[in-house]
Amino acid sequence: MLTQDPDVKAELVANTARAVERGAFGSPTFLVGDEMWFGKDRLRDVVEAAAV
Repeated sequence: MLTQDPDVKAELVANTARAVERGAFGSPTFLVGDEMWFGKDRLRDVVEAAAV
């Protein structure tokens, strides 16, 4: 299982640390450039921002 792979675990820890450093406080949090959205109800905004 990939969840038991040490490299995958290390990447998860690093990604989580970067998200917290950028202000993420829950899930789902979406980061596009310097903008952050929280909650699945913001997914349309995330898609629009990513398409620019």
